[in-house]
Amino acid sequence: MAVAETETYAFSADISQLMSLIINAFYSNKEIFLREIISNASDAMDKIQYQATTAPEKLATNPDLRIRVSADREAKTVTVEDAGIGMTRDELIANLGTIAKSGTKAFMEAISAGADMSMIGQFGVGFYSSYLVSEKVRVVSKSNEDEQHVWESTAGGTFAVWKDETFEHGTLKRGTKVICYLKDDQTEFLESDRLRDLILKHSAFVGFPIDCYMEHRKEEPIEGSEEKAVTVTYQWELMNKNKPVWLRQPSEVTHQEYADLYKWFAGDWEEHLGVRHVIQTGNVEYKALLYCPQYAPKDMFDMGKMSERFSIRLYVRRVFIKEFNDLIPKWMGFIKGIVDSDDMPLNIGREKLQQNAILSHIKVSLQKHIFQLFHELAKDPAKYKIFQESFSQCLKLGVYEDHVNRQQIIPLLRYYSSKSGDDLVSLDEYISRMKPGQRHILYITGRTKRDAARSPYIEGLKREGYEIIYMIDPVDEYAVQFLKEYQGKEVMSCMNMEATRLLDHRTDEDFKAELNPVRRKLEEALKGSVSAVQLSKPSDPESVGYLTNPGDGALPILTLNFKHSLIRELAKRPADDSETPHIADFLLQAAELDGASPDDERRDAAASKTQDLIQRLSAGDRDSNGEDLPTFGAPTAAQSIELHLGDKAKVKEGSGISCGQAVRIVKPDRARRARITFVDEDAGTVDVEYPKWGGGEDEEEGVKNKFVQKLLDFEVNGDAKTSDAPAFQISFYQTATAVKEEGNQLFKLKDFEAAHERYTVGIEAFAKRKLATHAQVLVVDKSEGKPQLVCTSVSSIDAEGNMELRNGLDVARNEVMPVVQELLPLQTSLFMNRARCRQNLGMHIEAAQDLSTVLALWKTVDKRMLEADPEMKEAEMKGLYTAEYLRARSRLAMGLIKQASQDVKDALARNPPTATIKQLRELKAEVSAAQEKHRQVNGPLAKELAKMAIGLRGGPKIS
Repeated sequence: MAVAETETYAFSADISQLMSLIINAFYSNKEIFLREIISNASDAMDKIQYQATTAPEKLATNPDLRIRVSADREAKTVTVEDAGIGMTRDELIANLGTIAKSGTKAFMEAISAGADMSMIGQFGVGFYSSYLVSEKVRVVSKSNEDEQHVWESTAGGTFAVWKDETFEHGTLKRGTKVICYLKDDQTEFLESDRLRDLILKHSAFVGFPIDCYMEHRKEEPIEGSEEKAVTVTYQWELMNKNKPVWLRQPSEVTHQEYADLYKWFAGDWEEHLGVRHVIQTGNVEYKALLYCPQYAPKDMFDMGKMSERFSIRLYVRRVFIKEFNDLIPKWMGFIKGIVDSDDMPLNIGREKLQQNAILSHIKVSLQKHIFQLFHELAKDPAKYKIFQESFSQCLKLGVYEDHVNRQQIIPLLRYYSSKSGDDLVSLDEYISRMKPGQRHILYITGRTKRDAARSPYIEGLKREGYEIIYMIDPVDEYAVQFLKEYQGKEVMSCMNMEATRLLDHRTDEDFKAELNPVRRKLEEALKGSVSAVQLSKPSDPESVGYLTNPGDGALPILTLNFKHSLIRELAKRPADDSETPHIADFLLQAAELDGASPDDERRDAAASKTQDLIQRLSAGDRDSNGEDLPTFGAPTAAQSIELHLGDKAKVKEGSGISCGQAVRIVKPDRARRARITFVDEDAGTVDVEYPKWGGGEDEEEGVKNKFVQKLLDFEVNGDAKTSDAPAFQISFYQTATAVKEEGNQLFKLKDFEAAHERYTVGIEAFAKRKLATHAQVLVVDKSEGKPQLVCTSVSSIDAEGNMELRNGLDVARNEVMPVVQELLPLQTSLFMNRARCRQNLGMHIEAAQDLSTVLALWKTVDKRMLEADPEMKEAEMKGLYTAEYLRARSRLAMGLIKQASQDVKDALARNPPTATIKQLRELKAEVSAAQEKHRQVNGPLAKELAKMAIGLRGGPKIS
């Protein structure tokens, strides 16, 4: 190529030696060349920006400050162009060859001592790393102070400089273009994807935009051929979209900006759980972002991968230097972070980084900030629960292996306990509610929470009110070896023989302190009957308590025996125990009998009182007394709201909202009919009244207009508003079916009150069907003491509608429910759907009554009809197991646990579909849990009351 006025120069001795070292070095990490060229480009643009602060016209020659990276396959070149300060002819000669730099010799000495070639840029000679991949490098540069010039060298000891007159590489307004002519074995860098990856790895946070000329290939089929046509397109794409947000103040960074950066460098699809933004000042200055993910990697505890897991990225002036796996303890390895320091020295190799005092300071500081991040998460119970589910094992691993930070980790631990339910408890919380005089933190290990809770080693301690921590992680057994004590409390296994001797250490004052809360509850319950309740130890250990009269007309004082087992059982009851007033009355009654003769007539009354209490406490095991059976003759409240709304104008399509309109307020959780009382057009809201069954209204202000809907047409203009409507006489089946479908529409809107009313209309229409002799009916039979819902038939009917049934009962017409065999699917579905409404409204007794009716109706079905009609047989089977499942739910809510358990058992025996089996098994687990809770909470107290009953009746006292 003809070049005007080409001049050749020799490199300085130091640079020549450096070039020789680079050319002949066997160094695998040659990719750093791009990082160094981009860093130099960024520095050049920093310089022109600085000059522009005093001379803005210097920037105006090329104000578009960006870096462009491209590859040319044919020419085998990689080009990096910037809009920086540029270099004059003399600067090209001086900066790139003849004037030795102070860092050149220092870098070669560091290399000789074993330093890493990648540190070349920190010695100010990063440009020469381009010869790691290039056989020739050409630099085209244009300064505001000179014309465009070209510098070129093949690293053979000389370089050439000439004025650019051909502009082979384009005309520069200002800036520099570095063109690397790649060696034959370095063609990987001609791939635009490879260049993109390098930019994102090393230069993603350079302060200027970096564009890469990306190649895109698209394959399309060729008609009639198996080959495909390949279309290649190129376009400039911005690489460094993520900004170095750690350089800004935390108050200026949005959550989304934190999240975008985290997802990019951590490669996580989920957002982070928490972030700590660190701006450290003082002797060592650095900035950092520390992220806690939401979920642990699947191989978190793979010991082979743990040592290779990189957590913290180190940047120096926003240029990536190294990713560390040991800057924080291994158990913290799930933390992801970025550290950017301007204070790192320029003459240190990677091998010496760990011994560097600045990095050691950063290492200690990072751990402190990570603990602060954990404590911030702990303030948010929802987030900390996620944290514990994902990383609790990491914390416990830290207790096991990190003796330096062990005391900081322990307060972060959370466990299930015998008193925590589904929540997790910290050791600090545990200590705060320890029993008076307790000196040990008690724990039990197990494979699961259920196994730990059922351990025989803890039963006695739980009975005495001790809280037991459940350690159910495999790593717990290792961690607890280093968890000997906390806050002065020894950590002790319940399997330790010493744990069983804990009770021997309590003094009388300890017992009184434990019982003081129950003493206050009893005193409040007996207000007006006694002046005070106090605790003491009477001379008779069998006495539960006694009364003393202070005189002067004052109320007596009730003194309770704090050593009596009944009083100690009371202390274990829940704080909001509804039985407290009844038990308080009984204790007063028993205290009045202290010292009374065995023949005292009051003893029978007190003994009866204990039986009443025992029955109340045994509600979960008792048989139903008929409360879940229907009351066919009782009136319903179904028409109440209809009467309030039926005469109001409906909302017409397209009409505006105005006062007095009857509307429906439809919210995500529930819909209700309402009457508009005020319209705020500016705010786009209305005030409404919700009429209630039985009268009265609930008011709500400021309901947004988007929740307001018109009533359905049939609610205003329907033909069957009541069960007496003529439509039922004209076509009973069609009208009843339409009523059911209307109820279904309202149920889908979650307007359970309105749906309840529609289903009730259909049910009442069935109830009012004309009956003749021999007609089948359902009736509640109370003749044998225990109420039962039975099917019988009509023997006779008098003129007033009174009936004599075949089972001998005489009943009024409205006390029976006709059984309509041919319409059983419709009749049962009305009761079933109304039961669903009642459950959603919290009316579980009424829901159970409807479901009992469904089961009774299906039991009357004519077997011949089932054999002849497969659809009806399928409807019967589905109706039975569904009604049993739903009734079990309502019975469980009513406290009829034994009956609920039987319903679940019956439904499972019917072999329902897989989805229903899953629901039934889940319900079975709930019932079992309720039974267990009932036994744990009420069983011991009922046992103590039974002992008291024997003593009150004059039998042998049982302590």
